[in-house]
Amino acid sequence: MQCDKDAIATFLPVVGWEKNSEGKVKSVHMDLSAQMDPNKIAQSASKLNLHLMRWRIVPELNLGLHWQTSCLLFGAGTLGCNIARCLGAWGFGRITFVDNGRVSYSNPARQSLYSIKDCIGGRKWKCEAAASALKDIYPDMEITGERITVPMPGHFVDIEGEKEQSFAEDVNRLERLVSTHDIIFLLFDTREARWLPTLLSCLHN
Repeated sequence: MQCDKDAIATFLPVVGWEKNSEGKVKSVHMDLSAQMDPNKIAQSASKLNLHLMRWRIVPELNLGLHWQTSCLLFGAGTLGCNIARCLGAWGFGRITFVDNGRVSYSNPARQSLYSIKDCIGGRKWKCEAAASALKDIYPDMEITGERITVPMPGHFVDIEGEKEQSFAEDVNRLERLVSTHDIIFLLFDTREARWLPTLLSCLHN
């Protein structure tokens, strides 16, 4: 079946320009990223789950407050991985991992943010691998990993020359992180490792 182009144009006029509220003819643009961008689709679907929880179960749930709240996780092990995923599921928008360990071959079985790939070809730092994996799950979140050695009482620290400067920088970074986050999670294995973060948290309320 052949169609005359002029006839089609007569019956189906197509215009790419139209007048705006001021009566001026300008091009019209449509933002389809919400329907085509995988990251935005995932973000919308995740937020829909939270909205359903609020509508049906917890009407007082403040999702905006969750998104604006920053969480500092001391430890990126079993507890750190699971708590980080729960925080993401509940709509928290900013997470920072603090850890100074590397991913070992025994970790992926218990720690949900790591895989064997993180061990092959040189073990990755836990804080960086956890931040990267969580970013893949929640692409719209602000997630960072800080590789810091947390000083512990009763543990010898060799602070001479450059090591003294490095030690002081680590303490200053820890204090800055604690003072700039809203919620602190102490997820290290030992009480000694949790001592300084607890002290700094009390200092900065």
